[in-house]
Amino acid sequence: MTEPNPSLYEMLLQNFNGELDLHRVSEQDQHTLSVLDNLQRILNSRAGSVSHLPDYGLPDMGTILQGLPATAHTLIKAMTHTLLKYEPRLTALAIELLPQLLPGHLECALDVQLKGGRRVTFGTTLGAEGKVLMRHLKRQNHVAATGTDNARQAR
Repeated sequence: MTEPNPSLYEMLLQNFNGELDLHRVSEQDQHTLSVLDNLQRILNSRAGSVSHLPDYGLPDMGTILQGLPATAHTLIKAMTHTLLKYEPRLTALAIELLPQLLPGHLECALDVQLKGGRRVTFGTTLGAEGKVLMRHLKRQNHVAATGTDNARQAR
């Protein structure tokens, strides 16, 4: 079974986030990177910033990050709901809190199941300023690499 193409957005730009040229990535990895880019785009948006989609993005990160660790589970619930609603290539999502390395930062692992059955694990760091950085955990040796889950390293 062939992997679906990257999004129209990436096909029009001919690159992924970080100026990674589309033609430099195998077809199999293009789909995973496209999902990664879209998840990061959603998580870096704030609810209310898109007038016709008022729940697109996350709530105000300042309030959430100031309330850590008490607000972590509220944030995870909001992330789960938003990502499943606005990334149609996902069929399932589980978010696990990881040990916090820096004060004011929240580290999570996103275990994602894509349509077609492929599973991928992404790491997410929510920084003190509210910016979200995502990376592929299998490439970062945070979890054991299995199957065909290959994608680029952290941006």
